[in-house]
Amino acid sequence: MKKTLVALAAVAVTGGAFAQATMTGAIAYGFESDTTSSNVTTSGFGMEDAEINFAVSEDIEGLGKLSAGLGIGWGGRNSTAGSNDSNITLTLTSGLKIAMKSEKGAEYLTGGIAGAGANFEADLTYLGGLTRSKNDTVAVSFPVAEGITVTLKHSEPNAYATTATNQIDATSVGTGSAADRGAVATSSTEAGYIQRHNTASVDYKAGALTVNAAYRSYDDQITNSAYYGNTKSRFSASYDLGVAKIGAGVDQTNYTYGNTKTSTLVGATVPVGSLTLGVQLLSISAANNASASSNYTRNSVLAGGMYSLSKRTYLTAQYYGGDTGGTSNTSGYLLSLYNTF
Repeated sequence: MKKTLVALAAVAVTGGAFAQATMTGAIAYGFESDTTSSNVTTSGFGMEDAEINFAVSEDIEGLGKLSAGLGIGWGGRNSTAGSNDSNITLTLTSGLKIAMKSEKGAEYLTGGIAGAGANFEADLTYLGGLTRSKNDTVAVSFPVAEGITVTLKHSEPNAYATTATNQIDATSVGTGSAADRGAVATSSTEAGYIQRHNTASVDYKAGALTVNAAYRSYDDQITNSAYYGNTKSRFSASYDLGVAKIGAGVDQTNYTYGNTKTSTLVGATVPVGSLTLGVQLLSISAANNASASSNYTRNSVLAGGMYSLSKRTYLTAQYYGGDTGGTSNTSGYLLSLYNTF
C-alpha cells in the first residue's frame, strides 16, 4: 500500500514539472520452527519484518520521468537498522528506461514469475539450495515490439570473499572500502564465489501469459574451477487462468570446469476469497563434476497461504521442507501477522 506523505514541489509552473514522495512499509511478528534430519528443533517468536521504503518521482519536461527510492530495514528491539534496496531510474518519453540500483534482488525462480506468487514470506532459500546476492547494477531496458522488452544489465556484487581458495581479492570487487561492502563466505563454498556479471534478458507479456528468457556471462573467472561461473541460462513463464496462476522455470549455471548446476521450479497460487493458497516444488541437480559424489539431485517444497484481514493486514502460514545435502533433510514452518502501510 502507498501513502502520500508530501508533495515536495510543483516545480516551475511554466514547465509543469511535479515531484512527490511516498512511503511504504511493513511490520510483521511471527513464530518459526525449524527441524533438522537429526531431530534438532530451533523455534521461537520474533520480529519477522520491519521496514520503511521511501520513493520520489519527478516529471522532467521534454525528457521523461526520474524516480528514486531508498529503503531501511531492521529486526527486533535494539537491533541495528540497515539499508534495503535503493535505486535511481530515468524513464524517457521514448520508453527507454535506465535503472541504477543497489539491491538484493528476488531469487529468480522462487521470487519471480516461475513461482507464480507463492512466496508469501518464507522462500526456498531457507533450505540453502538457492541464494540471493546483493549487487550494484546498471540496466537499460527498451521496448522492441508490442509486449516485448529487452534489458541489458551489468552487476557488481557489493560484498567480497575473504579466505576461500581462489576467491576474488576484496580490492578487485566494486568501489569503496572492504568494510563498506561487508565480508561473505570464509570457506570454499559455491555461495562464496563473487563475480561481476553481464545479463541480457527478454520479457514478453500478452494477456494472461508472461515469459522471461535471460543469458548471463561472468567476469573475474578462474579457469578449470568447479565454483566459478562461466555462463548462466534462464527461462521462466507464468499463465493466469483466473481460478489459479501457474508458473514454471529453469536456471542453469555452467562453471569453468565444465560442471553444471540446474534448478527447476513449478509453482501455483489459487485465490479463494480472502484466502490465497500457494505451492512451489523445486529440484536442484549438479552434474559433470570431477567426483561422482559431488553430483546430486535434491528436491524441496514450499506450501502455505495468506489470509487478508483488511486491505493492509494479513496472516501468513507456510511450511518448507527438503533435502539440504547428503543424508540431511530440513523442515519447518512460519506463522506471521503482517501490517503494511
